[in-house]
Amino acid sequence: MKNRTIFFGEGLFETFRVYAGRKVAFVEDHLDRMADGCRFFALPFSRKKAMDALILALKEIPAGTEARLRLNLISYGDHSVEKTAFQTTWEPLHGIRAWQDSRVKLALAPFQRFSQSPLVRFKTTSYLENIFVFNWARGEGLFDALFTNERGEITEGSVTNVFFLNKGRIITPPVDAGLLPGITRKQIIKVAGTIGLSLTESKVTPADLNRFDGAFVTNSVIEALPVRTIGTTDYGFPEMIKVLQEGYQKRLEIYFLETHPILFS
Repeated sequence: MKNRTIFFGEGLFETFRVYAGRKVAFVEDHLDRMADGCRFFALPFSRKKAMDALILALKEIPAGTEARLRLNLISYGDHSVEKTAFQTTWEPLHGIRAWQDSRVKLALAPFQRFSQSPLVRFKTTSYLENIFVFNWARGEGLFDALFTNERGEITEGSVTNVFFLNKGRIITPPVDAGLLPGITRKQIIKVAGTIGLSLTESKVTPADLNRFDGAFVTNSVIEALPVRTIGTTDYGFPEMIKVLQEGYQKRLEIYFLETHPILFS
């Protein structure tokens, strides 16, 4: 029976940040997104087996270690997907605190992506576009690069979602521009709403970049990192970014206190 993930890229994954004490955040959101992808691509999915795989992986990680944990859904079958299985991998996070105290540099990616491709809306193992752009960015001395779609609209980074600030307002590209609905992106939107900040999902183009006061990027591992530059455009570090970072930390604390023990009991 073929491993169809290796042969054809038919698979999904989710990446979690493991905090000290073997804590992982917003597990339900990650599994909901994987389940949505399985429904779309007609892949068998068991939430219980996914949770069992996560629990086993967490037991392998030393209690005081912060790590990146990846949950892979692997598909098998000769002529179509006949079954799926979960595999996990993890690695210690080195230098993550230094990243979180820094401001990162970005650029625009060297090619566009089609906004209607289903591959941009799910965490599929058909990830070569993202890997290419990520490696290109790191080769240029950058943290990440931002894709644009066929209409020239900024969508997301190869491993991040992006937010912009303009005179007290927060703007982030909409999902229909062609981007992954990130878990941290979702939480930042909730944080903004909870503390009464103005946040809109609206079109952003490269021509708009010089009208923003600041920008930051998000994902589950880095949380929220302020941006220093995008190409030749320089940004400051508005206080609002720090407010959002602190709001995200509070959501983590509440999640670990109220929800995490229930999920992993």
